[in-house]
Amino acid sequence: MSNWADLPHFIVCEIICRLSFFDDIFIAGAVCKSWKSVVNSFEKPPPLPPKGPWIMLSEEREQGNKESKTRSLFNLLDTKTYDFKLPELVGRKCLGTSFGWLLTIGADLQINLFHPLSKHLISLPPQTTFRRQYTPEVEPEHLRNMFVPKCVLSRSPWNSVTNEYDRDCIIMAIYGEIRTLAFTRPGYKAWIDIECPSRAYDDITFYKGNFYAVDGHGEVFACRIDDSQKVVAKAVAPRPEGTRDLIKKYIVESAGDLLLVLRVRGGHYYSIEDYPNYEEDEFNNVDLEDDIEDEDAPENESEEEVEEEEEEEENINDNSYVTIGFTVLKLKRFTQAGSKYKYKYEKVDNLGDRALFVGDNSSVSLSASSLNGCKANCIYFTDDNIELYEETLNGGGYDMGVFNMKDGTLDKHYPESFSYYSTPLWFI
Repeated sequence: MSNWADLPHFIVCEIICRLSFFDDIFIAGAVCKSWKSVVNSFEKPPPLPPKGPWIMLSEEREQGNKESKTRSLFNLLDTKTYDFKLPELVGRKCLGTSFGWLLTIGADLQINLFHPLSKHLISLPPQTTFRRQYTPEVEPEHLRNMFVPKCVLSRSPWNSVTNEYDRDCIIMAIYGEIRTLAFTRPGYKAWIDIECPSRAYDDITFYKGNFYAVDGHGEVFACRIDDSQKVVAKAVAPRPEGTRDLIKKYIVESAGDLLLVLRVRGGHYYSIEDYPNYEEDEFNNVDLEDDIEDEDAPENESEEEVEEEEEEEENINDNSYVTIGFTVLKLKRFTQAGSKYKYKYEKVDNLGDRALFVGDNSSVSLSASSLNGCKANCIYFTDDNIELYEETLNGGGYDMGVFNMKDGTLDKHYPESFSYYSTPLWFI
C-alpha cells in the first residue's frame, strides 16, 4: 500500500519504538522497502521481549565457542533451533530475568544486564560489591557459576517513551554462600543488602509493587524497596505442611494470583540416605523401597557392596536426579488474630489457560491460548540443578520437560542440553 510507504521515516521509527515484541520489528520491516530501511537504520533496535518462550541452550565448553561466538536458542513455538552471534555471552554465566533480558556474570566478576536480540547492555555493580563474600576465598570461575542463582526485575530496564535506560528499574538477586537477598538499580555503584529473617532462598518474584521471596523451607517473605528507609523482608506465608527442604520451590504471579510451585525430584541423589530428614508426604511420591534396608539380609555383604560401588563409579546414572512431579499452591489472603502471616495456602489443581515456565530464570506465567504450540494447564521446566551437574556422566541439562497438571504426565519439549557449568534457561 503506497500510503504506508509514504510515511515519514521519523513516524515509522516512533511506531517501531512502541511495538510490544521484538518479533514485530521484523514484521514491520516486511511491510515495504521504506519501512525495511528504517528497521535497518537502527544501530541497536529497541530491546523488546520475544513474542514466545525460547530456551537458551547450554554452553557446552567452559571457554565457549570462541571461533563462531554463537549461542543456540530453541523456539518453543516453531520447534526450531537458531544460532545467534553473541560474543558478549561467551564463557559467561547467564540467568533469565524477564522482558527479554539476561543477567550475565563473567570470570572477571563483572555483572551485566544484556538483551541478546538487540545487543543492548547495562553494566551493574560487580560481584565484589556484594556485602557477604565467600570465606575462604574461592576461584573466580566458581563465583561466576554459583554466586548469583536467581535474579528478577521490577520492570523493564528500558523506557520505550524516552528510549533510554530506566533508572527506576530495581534488580533483586539471591546471592552468596547462604543465598540471601540484595538489590541494585542501573547506575548504582554497589549491591545493597536486604535485612532477611531467613536464608537459603530458592526464588523471588515481583508482584503488585512488592518483591516476594521463598526460602528452602517454603516460607514466603515480602519486601518493598524504598530508598528512604532500610529494606527489610517480612514473613507473610508459613512453611506449607508436609513439604521438605529438598523439594525445589518457585514463586510466580499468574493471572493476578501468587503461586508457590513445588518441584519434586527423584533419583539416587534424592534418596532417604542422602536426605535423612526426608519423609513421604502429600507433596512427594518418590518410591523409597530401594532405599529401605533389608533386615533379613546377611551381615557380610562386603564383596557385593564393593561390586555395586565399582559398577556405580563406572556407570554414573544418567538419571542421578530427575523431576517426577509438581504441586501448585495459591497464596490466599486471610486474617487471623495473633498470626504474623497474611496468607494461607490453597491447593491448585488446574491452571486454566495458563502455562508456567520455571528453571534458571524468573518464574513466568503465560496465556497458552495466545501462543500456538504452548499447552495450557502445564508447567514447562528446565534443568536448574547445577549443584549436581558434575556428578553425572555427560553433565547436567537433561532434566527438562512439560508437566501436565490434569493427568500428572511428563513429556519432553527438548531432548537435552548437556554441560558441566552452563544451564539451559528460559528466555522470555
